[in-house]
Formats: sequence, C-alpha cells, structure tokens
Amino acid sequence: MWIPKPIYDHAPVFWFLLGALFLAGGIYLNFADGLRAAYYVFATFCFAHAAWTFFARRRSCRQRDIELGEQPPEPVENTES
Repeated sequence: MWIPKPIYDHAPVFWFLLGALFLAGGIYLNFADGLRAAYYVFATFCFAHAAWTFFARRRSCRQRDIELGEQPPEPVENTES
C-alpha cells in the first residue's frame, strides 16, 4: 500500500500526539476506574508505537545510506574568529 510522503513522514508525530491526548483525557476526564485504565493503556501503546516507528525508520535510513556508500556528513568546524 502506498502512503503519501507527508503522511509517512509525520506518522510518529501523529502517534505521539494521539498518546498525549489519551493521557490528558485519562487525567482530566472523570471516568470510572476501568475506562481511565483503558485510556492509560492506549496512551502507553501510542507512545511506544511512536518511538518504535521513529527508531525503525531511522535505522532503515542509516542502513540504506551505508549500502549506497554514502556516509553521513561530518560536522564542519567553524574557522571564523
């Protein structure tokens, strides 16, 4: 399945914001204990999925760069005084 690049690039941010909304909802809204626990569990899932997606994509990009023979750019020293 093809996903447009802007959506693909912002997927970890979407999961992080969704987790933040569920965490805030669990804290703010006055639910029964069972529903509040479900909000916390779903928030934890969203945060974990955001981190997993971010690090998996970063690892994939690094492996692709190494396979293509491209090294990450070295930091440039400032020579101006």
